[in-house]
Amino acid sequence: MIQTLLETTNFNLIETYPLSIQKLINRLQQTTAFTPAQVKDFVLEASISEQDLMPWADFQHPITDSYGRKLVLDGGHFEIMVMSWLPGDFSTIHDHGATQWGAVQCFGAAEHYIYSFTKEVLKPLKPAHYLPGMVYAVDHNLIHQMGNPGDKPFLSLHVYGCKEFEESITGNARIFDLLENSIQYTDGGVFFCLPETKINYRSQGLAANRETTLKQHYLMSDRIRRILKIQKNADLEQKLICLQEKIQQLSST
Repeated sequence: MIQTLLETTNFNLIETYPLSIQKLINRLQQTTAFTPAQVKDFVLEASISEQDLMPWADFQHPITDSYGRKLVLDGGHFEIMVMSWLPGDFSTIHDHGATQWGAVQCFGAAEHYIYSFTKEVLKPLKPAHYLPGMVYAVDHNLIHQMGNPGDKPFLSLHVYGCKEFEESITGNARIFDLLENSIQYTDGGVFFCLPETKINYRSQGLAANRETTLKQHYLMSDRIRRILKIQKNADLEQKLICLQEKIQQLSST
């Protein structure tokens, strides 16, 4: 496993990274058998600052993307990414594909919600909001959503890994779409209103409580309105009308 990693990693490129990120990479290269708690500790020990992540900032991301997303390193059995959050940017509710261990460090006051999914029902657990610099561990069962409710942009650092080599550790991640009541599988960003070309396939049958459904409808509506201010899209206009009807129905019950 380590031999494969050594053969595929561009060490000349890594040497240009901030020393804090190099320290984290060195830790993650030692083995594949980590626990989420260990990876959280590695991120904290590396003392990475938001400034260290600026080479991968993407605050000019397309309006159709729910946040900016840049790969720092594909290490074979782990991936390191940087996400950029403008005010109002939110991910969908999602998981992380084949990920078995990892950690997320956020450099802003992010809203963060964790969910369980059993028998086709999505249930909210207690919120786990971020304060700047906080780190949360990631395991295979994590289903969550995060975003920027404030008025200032910020970055977050994401580490995802497996005990074995994966071509795309976060590939085939699940998006929980409560307008369609379906689960979408994607290899890219977990964005609202993905085009069909970005959806690998769907599985039908998804339910959630009223509060969770309303929140997702409001967030999707907000993203669509942002997109429509920049470009016309008949499909999204129809989706927005549908969302408004659903919101009105749920709000009156």
